[in-house]
Amino acid sequence: MDTQKTRRAPFAALRRGTAMPVAAQILIAGTLFSSLGDTLASLGLVLHAADHDIRFGVTEVMLAQLVPTVVAAPLIGSVVDRFSARVVCLWALLLQALSLGAATAVGGFHARVALIALAALAGVASVAAGFKMLPVAAGESHTGRANSLLTAGMSVAGLLGPPLAGFLNSQWGTGVLLAADAVSFLVLAGCTMLAVPSTVDVAIGRRPTTRLADGYRALRDAPVVGALMPALAAAMLATSIESVAGVFYLRGVADGNDTVFGLFLATWALGSIPGALLAGRAGWENRHTLLIIGGVLAISLGLILAGLLPVVWVIFPLFLLAGFGNGACNVGLRNAVHVHVPAEVHGSAWACFQALSRTCIGLGYLLGTPNSLVSSRGQVIVSGVIPLVAMAWAALVILRRGERTLTEPSA
Repeated sequence: MDTQKTRRAPFAALRRGTAMPVAAQILIAGTLFSSLGDTLASLGLVLHAADHDIRFGVTEVMLAQLVPTVVAAPLIGSVVDRFSARVVCLWALLLQALSLGAATAVGGFHARVALIALAALAGVASVAAGFKMLPVAAGESHTGRANSLLTAGMSVAGLLGPPLAGFLNSQWGTGVLLAADAVSFLVLAGCTMLAVPSTVDVAIGRRPTTRLADGYRALRDAPVVGALMPALAAAMLATSIESVAGVFYLRGVADGNDTVFGLFLATWALGSIPGALLAGRAGWENRHTLLIIGGVLAISLGLILAGLLPVVWVIFPLFLLAGFGNGACNVGLRNAVHVHVPAEVHGSAWACFQALSRTCIGLGYLLGTPNSLVSSRGQVIVSGVIPLVAMAWAALVILRRGERTLTEPSA
């Protein structure tokens, strides 16, 4: 379905007099608020498990958020593409709100985790639908900038979430954090209704029939995205390995000073903000390949040197560099999928990418776990080498196929 002409008229009034359409601003603001709520709920359960010394409780929370996405993403993505993305998103957000509301009411830890898993399942649908609707709210010319602002905002939410969760949990307990997340989904539902009125449902590309493999096939066959997907997967694996092994290595570098360790983590997030914002500037937002390759190389270089140079004041700029690359890479990927993957399979493609990313994250957590074979410092170094090798392999594949991946349109 050609949706280019039908997207403009319903939003003409909202766009007048502003660089970024108001509809897109509303959708982004709601998404960021919901992301902050997710951080509160997740950390709330982690803190509850730690406070009550629940064996494997933290692992249980992590698995509850990872496994449903990996298992059900292809099916849920096909649902997003088969029906109205707006309708699917609103129902999914309602289910997430109800799940978190029920988790607030029940007292048992395992019951709460089960409800979090249900919310994670619904979250696959709402995130995929949100990805599909963003170009509708922002318009073709502003989608790249919208992805930039959304990615930068996610980094800000990642900075604010942990300390806010710790404070609220110490004052009022985990139930308040779960309730806040439930409210955040209702807020996002309201923002979605404002940003994407029901009158534009027909403008969102959809397919009457879909197959479970459509999302993976779309990612594999898309220019830029397919060729660089192994390197992207390696980068996600690398950052997940570091997030576990780095706890032990970086605390050692900081001589056990938890404040310095926390600043290390904040530095990465801070670096990702300008990286994401730069990737959304005119002249950069269409350079998908350069953003992804440059971002992955910055992550790789930052991790390798951070492992080789265990000096506090050296690691700070290295993490700024890696975070900058992380932000730029994320925006480059989102823009590449929006441009190179057909709109009618955006939901399936993004849901399948969620499954891929969660798989890499889970595997990274396992590989980053301390063991007797490789030290935590060695694990950090290896985590940086992995995306470097994957990028070299991707380059060889591109050259062998004769793909003109580096030649992209300027508009």
